[in-house]
Amino acid sequence: MRRLLPAAGCLAAAVTLAVATPPARAADDGSGHVPLTALSATAQRALLSCSGLPATADPAVIRKVYEVGQARNVAPITMLAMFEAGWVESHMNNLGCGQETSVGVFQLQDFWGTYAQRKDVVYSTNWWVNQANKLGVQNYRDAGTLAADVERPREDLRGRYGQAQATAQNLMNQARQPYGEIGKKYAALGGAGGEVGPLVRAEEAAKLGGRFQLFRNGIIIWTAPTGAHWVHGDILTKFWATNSEVAWGFPTMDELAAAAAPDGTTGRYQYFQNALFLWSQPTGTHIVHGEILKAFETNGREAALGYPTSDETDDGAGGRVQQFQNATINWTAAGGAVVTKK
Repeated sequence: MRRLLPAAGCLAAAVTLAVATPPARAADDGSGHVPLTALSATAQRALLSCSGLPATADPAVIRKVYEVGQARNVAPITMLAMFEAGWVESHMNNLGCGQETSVGVFQLQDFWGTYAQRKDVVYSTNWWVNQANKLGVQNYRDAGTLAADVERPREDLRGRYGQAQATAQNLMNQARQPYGEIGKKYAALGGAGGEVGPLVRAEEAAKLGGRFQLFRNGIIIWTAPTGAHWVHGDILTKFWATNSEVAWGFPTMDELAAAAAPDGTTGRYQYFQNALFLWSQPTGTHIVHGEILKAFETNGREAALGYPTSDETDDGAGGRVQQFQNATINWTAAGGAVVTKK
């Protein structure tokens, strides 16, 4: 039985894995590695307990391979070579069996790790990247040659990797496409022709267990409790600059128009699990949170107090203070949050 990793896994295993290189196999004695696609249909069925080499790639596998390669910042030639190898070896499926002791998306044999490791798409992809790096990716101009040098097939089978180039490129493009809840949100916002714009990177792991994808004009970020939301512009810049979801949690809404301040200033706001981000042209983006946020909300928000002109700071006496256009909010442990209008 095949055991696939979920598409929304973490990137913790994207660190370099140190694996010893086995002795090179002789190419002239028939002992070279034979890709599954080089075998007859009868031989494939005999080797694969599942029913044969799948006709199509597994979307979860291509996404995870691309995600790990992206996290490792691999060169374009490495990514292409890796997908060529994955297609030739398994049609980009996490196979539980194969020729000799080979298993997994790259059909790694037992001297490359335990069965569980070789059936782990993250482990196998990191193995592949490490081997390509050892060969010196900068020395290659052809992805098929790089794929063959990593996989080390029998000499007469080396050309199969380069022949898979078009398929590999198509699978790489598929791997980058928005999917799941982020894909639904992207489509609802108009896709590449909407405000979010074309995709820049494939979906990847956010901190604290979420997922996000970078587009030309912002990110769509998701967790199960909060759903998928778009963060962009100055609010996104502030979010990233202040430790993002680790500090403020995930967004609970998309950005919306805020109320007009007493002087007529208008702006935008977005709630996160642990804070409110408020922006206006004259004041910039500032974060309101904790007890000061509660006081801000119960005293009319920006319509009464104006937009924040600073983030919360230490008041020098053990308390906290934040400035707004029309008020100052001070907090102390003894007195709580107090609003003083200007």
